[in-house]
Amino acid sequence: MADAVLVGRIESLDAGQRDRFRLELFGMDLDMAGLLRMRLGEHAIHTWDVAVALEPAATVAPDAVALLVDALGQLVVRSGKPDGTQLRVLVSADSPQRRFILESGETVTLAPAEGAESLPELRLPAEALVRLVYGRLDPGHTPAVEARGVDLDELRRIFPGF
Repeated sequence: MADAVLVGRIESLDAGQRDRFRLELFGMDLDMAGLLRMRLGEHAIHTWDVAVALEPAATVAPDAVALLVDALGQLVVRSGKPDGTQLRVLVSADSPQRRFILESGETVTLAPAEGAESLPELRLPAEALVRLVYGRLDPGHTPAVEARGVDLDELRRIFPGF
């Protein structure tokens, strides 16, 4: 019911109102798209939290993953907890297919990969990457991944969850 009210309210705004919308939240200045992306992430992940309690093989909704995966870089800065270990990993995701460079040191960043780099590599579904960043990729709920030269448990420690 709350989602329907929110969607109705947003749909009632005209283009100018949506363009002028700004909200300072958690140290960020969000426009309408930023607020909706954050709400989608919360909704998709918390829906998974409930679904996985009933069905251990549950996944985050594919349509949500397709919208969230390209905004993970902004979230990584807030969700990543660097432990001082220097790390640079090529992350190859599929469904949808994306390539990122994940770096950890004093901070944690995730940026689109440009070109082919010879780095340790993590290959996994984009859905699992989303859950990793949100701290939801525990060993009991991890699909088939390929980790070459990178320790998945080390990445889990960097992303303990909110």
